[in-house]
Amino acid sequence: MVQLKIKNTILSASVLLSAVLALSILAKADFGPSAFAQTITPKMHLDEGIKALKANDNQGALMHLNEADKGLASSSSSDQSAKMHLDEGIKALKANDNQGALMHLGVADQILSGSG
Repeated sequence: MVQLKIKNTILSASVLLSAVLALSILAKADFGPSAFAQTITPKMHLDEGIKALKANDNQGALMHLNEADKGLASSSSSDQSAKMHLDEGIKALKANDNQGALMHLGVADQILSGSG
């Protein structure tokens, strides 16, 4: 009977130590927004903006397109053509010209995909 209590105490202590170790590892991990934001490219925002626009979520589209625009602000000269079309797409969206916006955003997407 005493041996069983000792085994249970040791088992409980082991489980508790494992839990403490796991929590300490998680506490040191960086799961903040910056951990994920670094991997989101302007093209990803552009794609999400196009999806939102096609779903008639103009506000969501504008949010993603503005983020894509920020990402392209300091981009290479080859992306400047894509940025110009993105800017024109944003202007069209703000003017409620969704078809014009989709046309410009589609061109920007082709350029950023390397097929434009």
